[in-house]
Amino acid sequence: MGWCNNDMVDELFGWDEVAAAYTGRFSDELDAKPFDRKLLDWLVERADPIGPICDLGCGPGQVAAYVHARGGETCGIDLSHEMVQHAATSNPDISFQVGDMCELADIETGAFGGIASFYSIVNLPPTDHTRAFAEMRRTLRPGGWLLLSFHIGDEVRHIEEFLGERVRLDFHFFRPEDVRSRLHSVGLEVVETIQRGPYPEPVEAQTDRAYLFATTQPEDRPRVSGEATWPEKSPGRR
Repeated sequence: MGWCNNDMVDELFGWDEVAAAYTGRFSDELDAKPFDRKLLDWLVERADPIGPICDLGCGPGQVAAYVHARGGETCGIDLSHEMVQHAATSNPDISFQVGDMCELADIETGAFGGIASFYSIVNLPPTDHTRAFAEMRRTLRPGGWLLLSFHIGDEVRHIEEFLGERVRLDFHFFRPEDVRSRLHSVGLEVVETIQRGPYPEPVEAQTDRAYLFATTQPEDRPRVSGEATWPEKSPGRR
Protein backbone atom coordinates (compact mmCIF):
# COMPACT_ATOMS: atom_id res chain seq x y z
CA MET A 1 0.00 0.00 0.00
CA GLY A 2 2.18 2.78 -1.23
CA TRP A 3 3.15 5.15 -3.99
CA CYS A 4 6.44 6.55 -5.15
CA ASN A 5 5.68 10.19 -5.86
CA ASN A 6 3.44 13.01 -4.72
CA ASP A 7 1.73 13.33 -8.09
CA MET A 8 0.42 9.79 -7.76
CA VAL A 9 -0.79 10.48 -4.22
CA ASP A 10 -2.74 13.46 -5.57
CA GLU A 11 -4.27 11.38 -8.37
CA LEU A 12 -4.98 8.21 -6.41
CA PHE A 13 -6.45 7.98 -2.94
CA GLY A 14 -8.37 5.58 -0.79
CA TRP A 15 -6.28 3.67 1.75
CA ASP A 16 -6.84 6.18 4.54
CA GLU A 17 -10.53 6.25 3.67
CA VAL A 18 -10.99 2.47 3.90
CA ALA A 19 -8.56 1.81 6.76
CA ALA A 20 -11.22 1.06 9.39
CA ALA A 21 -13.28 -1.19 7.12
CA TYR A 22 -10.16 -2.88 5.72
CA THR A 23 -8.91 -3.64 9.23
CA GLY A 24 -12.23 -5.21 10.15
CA ARG A 25 -12.31 -7.29 6.98
CA PHE A 26 -8.68 -8.40 6.60
CA SER A 27 -6.88 -8.23 9.95
CA ASP A 28 -7.44 -11.97 10.51
CA GLU A 29 -7.25 -13.07 6.86
CA LEU A 30 -4.22 -15.32 7.45
CA ASP A 31 -6.41 -17.62 9.57
CA ALA A 32 -7.93 -18.86 6.30
CA LYS A 33 -4.67 -18.94 4.32
CA PRO A 34 -2.57 -21.92 5.44
CA PHE A 35 -0.18 -21.71 2.51
CA ASP A 36 0.58 -18.04 3.13
CA ARG A 37 1.28 -18.87 6.76
CA LYS A 38 3.69 -21.60 5.66
CA LEU A 39 5.60 -19.14 3.49
CA LEU A 40 5.86 -16.71 6.39
CA ASP A 41 7.11 -19.55 8.59
CA TRP A 42 9.89 -20.13 6.04
CA LEU A 43 10.71 -16.42 6.05
CA VAL A 44 10.93 -16.32 9.85
CA GLU A 45 13.11 -19.43 9.89
CA ARG A 46 15.63 -17.94 7.47
CA ALA A 47 15.52 -14.21 8.14
CA ASP A 48 14.96 -13.83 11.88
CA PRO A 49 18.48 -15.07 12.80
CA ILE A 50 19.85 -12.32 10.54
CA GLY A 51 17.77 -9.42 11.83
CA PRO A 52 14.27 -7.95 12.22
CA ILE A 53 11.61 -8.73 9.62
CA CYS A 54 9.79 -5.70 8.20
CA ASP A 55 6.16 -5.95 7.08
CA LEU A 56 6.52 -3.46 4.22
CA GLY A 57 3.20 -2.02 3.09
CA CYS A 58 1.79 -3.44 6.29
CA GLY A 59 -1.81 -2.21 6.13
CA PRO A 60 -3.44 -3.16 9.45
CA GLY A 61 -0.39 -5.25 10.38
CA GLN A 62 -1.68 -8.79 9.97
CA VAL A 63 1.61 -10.09 8.54
CA ALA A 64 3.69 -8.43 11.27
CA ALA A 65 1.31 -9.86 13.86
CA TYR A 66 1.82 -13.36 12.48
CA VAL A 67 5.61 -13.00 12.40
CA HIS A 68 5.53 -11.72 15.99
CA ALA A 69 3.36 -14.66 17.08
CA ARG A 70 5.91 -17.02 15.53
CA GLY A 71 8.64 -15.50 17.68
CA GLY A 72 10.17 -13.21 15.06
CA GLU A 73 11.32 -9.67 15.72
CA THR A 74 9.24 -7.48 13.44
CA CYS A 75 8.01 -4.00 12.54
CA GLY A 76 5.66 -2.46 9.98
CA ILE A 77 5.75 0.40 7.49
CA ASP A 78 2.89 1.80 5.42
CA LEU A 79 2.23 5.00 3.47
CA SER A 80 -1.27 5.32 4.94
CA HIS A 81 -1.36 7.15 8.27
CA GLU A 82 -4.73 5.61 9.12
CA MET A 83 -3.55 2.09 8.38
CA VAL A 84 -0.54 2.61 10.64
CA GLN A 85 -2.81 3.88 13.42
CA HIS A 86 -5.00 0.79 13.18
CA ALA A 87 -1.99 -1.51 13.04
CA ALA A 88 -0.45 0.08 16.13
CA THR A 89 -3.72 -0.05 18.06
CA SER A 90 -4.27 -3.72 17.22
CA ASN A 91 -0.64 -4.70 17.88
CA PRO A 92 0.76 -2.58 20.73
CA ASP A 93 3.88 -4.76 21.06
CA ILE A 94 5.00 -4.07 17.47
CA SER A 95 6.51 -0.85 16.11
CA PHE A 96 4.72 0.68 13.11
CA GLN A 97 5.55 3.84 11.21
CA VAL A 98 4.52 5.81 8.14
CA GLY A 99 6.91 5.52 5.21
CA ASP A 100 7.21 5.44 1.41
CA MET A 101 8.66 2.16 0.18
CA CYS A 102 10.40 4.01 -2.65
CA GLU A 103 12.21 6.34 -0.26
CA LEU A 104 12.68 4.83 3.19
CA ALA A 105 14.54 7.89 4.44
CA ASP A 106 14.15 7.01 8.13
CA ILE A 107 15.43 3.44 7.73
CA GLU A 108 19.14 2.74 8.00
CA THR A 109 21.00 0.70 5.41
CA GLY A 110 21.03 -2.95 6.47
CA ALA A 111 18.28 -2.53 9.05
CA PHE A 112 16.41 -5.75 8.28
CA GLY A 113 17.12 -9.43 8.13
CA GLY A 114 13.97 -9.93 6.10
CA ILE A 115 11.16 -8.09 4.36
CA ALA A 116 7.64 -9.43 3.85
CA SER A 117 6.01 -7.43 1.08
CA PHE A 118 2.56 -8.96 0.65
CA TYR A 119 0.78 -7.20 -2.23
CA SER A 120 2.38 -3.89 -1.29
CA ILE A 121 3.45 -3.26 -4.90
CA VAL A 122 -0.06 -3.64 -6.34
CA ASN A 123 -0.52 0.14 -6.56
CA LEU A 124 2.89 0.70 -8.16
CA PRO A 125 3.25 0.87 -11.94
CA PRO A 126 6.21 -1.10 -13.31
CA THR A 127 8.13 2.13 -13.84
CA ASP A 128 8.38 2.53 -10.05
CA HIS A 129 9.52 -1.00 -9.28
CA THR A 130 13.24 -0.33 -9.55
CA ARG A 131 13.08 2.45 -6.97
CA ALA A 132 11.07 0.33 -4.54
CA PHE A 133 13.21 -2.77 -5.02
CA ALA A 134 16.42 -0.78 -4.63
CA GLU A 135 15.20 0.44 -1.24
CA MET A 136 14.35 -3.11 -0.24
CA ARG A 137 17.85 -4.19 -1.23
CA ARG A 138 19.45 -1.27 0.62
CA THR A 139 17.62 -1.96 3.86
CA LEU A 140 18.34 -5.71 3.87
CA ARG A 141 21.41 -7.04 5.64
CA PRO A 142 23.90 -9.30 3.84
CA GLY A 143 22.21 -12.66 3.43
CA GLY A 144 18.81 -11.12 4.09
CA TRP A 145 15.58 -12.37 2.55
CA LEU A 146 12.66 -10.79 0.70
CA LEU A 147 9.27 -12.48 0.34
CA LEU A 148 7.30 -10.58 -2.30
CA SER A 149 3.75 -11.36 -3.47
CA PHE A 150 1.53 -9.93 -6.19
CA HIS A 151 -1.31 -10.70 -8.60
CA ILE A 152 -0.31 -12.39 -11.86
CA GLY A 153 -1.28 -10.83 -15.19
CA ASP A 154 -0.96 -7.81 -17.42
CA GLU A 155 -4.00 -5.76 -16.49
CA VAL A 156 -4.59 -2.66 -14.42
CA ARG A 157 -7.87 -2.55 -12.51
CA HIS A 158 -9.09 0.94 -11.67
CA ILE A 159 -11.66 1.16 -8.88
CA GLU A 160 -13.61 4.07 -7.47
CA GLU A 161 -15.48 2.25 -4.71
CA PHE A 162 -14.04 -0.13 -2.14
CA LEU A 163 -15.55 -1.45 1.09
CA GLY A 164 -18.32 1.11 0.87
CA GLU A 165 -16.01 4.12 0.51
CA ARG A 166 -15.23 6.38 -2.45
CA VAL A 167 -11.67 5.77 -3.60
CA ARG A 168 -9.51 6.17 -6.68
CA LEU A 169 -7.07 3.28 -6.85
CA ASP A 170 -5.20 1.37 -9.55
CA PHE A 171 -4.36 -2.29 -8.94
CA HIS A 172 -1.53 -3.54 -11.13
CA PHE A 173 -0.96 -7.16 -12.12
CA PHE A 174 2.53 -8.37 -13.08
CA ARG A 175 4.31 -11.25 -14.80
CA PRO A 176 6.70 -13.12 -12.48
CA GLU A 177 9.49 -13.12 -15.05
CA ASP A 178 9.31 -9.32 -15.30
CA VAL A 179 9.43 -8.87 -11.53
CA ARG A 180 12.35 -11.30 -11.27
CA SER A 181 14.27 -9.26 -13.83
CA ARG A 182 13.69 -6.01 -11.96
CA LEU A 183 14.76 -7.55 -8.66
CA HIS A 184 17.92 -8.89 -10.30
CA SER A 185 18.73 -5.42 -11.64
CA VAL A 186 19.09 -4.07 -8.07
CA GLY A 187 21.04 -7.03 -6.69
CA LEU A 188 18.26 -9.24 -5.35
CA GLU A 189 18.40 -12.78 -6.71
CA VAL A 190 15.18 -14.78 -6.80
CA VAL A 191 15.81 -18.33 -5.60
CA GLU A 192 12.19 -19.51 -5.59
CA THR A 193 9.07 -18.55 -7.54
CA ILE A 194 5.75 -20.04 -6.49
CA GLN A 195 2.40 -19.52 -8.18
CA ARG A 196 -1.02 -20.49 -6.94
CA GLY A 197 -4.66 -20.11 -7.77
CA PRO A 198 -7.01 -18.23 -5.45
CA TYR A 199 -8.51 -19.46 -2.24
CA PRO A 200 -12.29 -19.80 -2.59
CA GLU A 201 -14.51 -16.79 -2.13
CA PRO A 202 -14.99 -14.97 0.14
CA VAL A 203 -11.43 -15.50 1.40
CA GLU A 204 -9.86 -13.41 -1.35
CA ALA A 205 -10.33 -11.99 -4.85
CA GLN A 206 -10.28 -14.65 -7.55
CA THR A 207 -6.88 -13.93 -9.07
CA ASP A 208 -3.73 -16.00 -9.52
CA ARG A 209 -0.91 -15.10 -7.16
CA ALA A 210 2.91 -15.21 -7.24
CA TYR A 211 5.34 -15.39 -4.33
CA LEU A 212 9.02 -14.69 -4.88
CA PHE A 213 11.77 -15.48 -2.38
CA ALA A 214 14.84 -13.36 -3.08
CA THR A 215 18.11 -12.95 -1.24
CA THR A 216 21.08 -10.62 -1.22
CA GLN A 217 23.51 -13.56 -1.32
CA PRO A 218 22.11 -16.21 -3.65
CA GLU A 219 25.22 -18.21 -4.41
CA ASP A 220 25.13 -20.23 -1.18
CA ARG A 221 21.41 -20.21 -0.55
CA PRO A 222 19.34 -23.40 -1.03
CA ARG A 223 15.89 -23.44 -2.59
CA VAL A 224 13.29 -22.49 -0.05
CA SER A 225 10.74 -25.17 -0.84
CA GLY A 226 9.95 -28.12 -3.03
CA GLU A 227 7.03 -30.14 -4.25
CA ALA A 228 7.17 -32.37 -1.18
CA THR A 229 6.58 -29.46 1.19
CA TRP A 230 3.59 -27.99 -0.68
CA PRO A 231 0.66 -27.93 1.79
CA GLU A 232 -1.92 -30.49 0.67
CA LYS A 233 -4.91 -28.29 1.50
CA SER A 234 -3.59 -25.11 -0.10
CA PRO A 235 -4.62 -23.86 -3.54
CA GLY A 236 -2.89 -25.70 -6.32
CA ARG A 237 0.61 -24.96 -7.52
CA ARG A 238 0.82 -23.61 -11.05
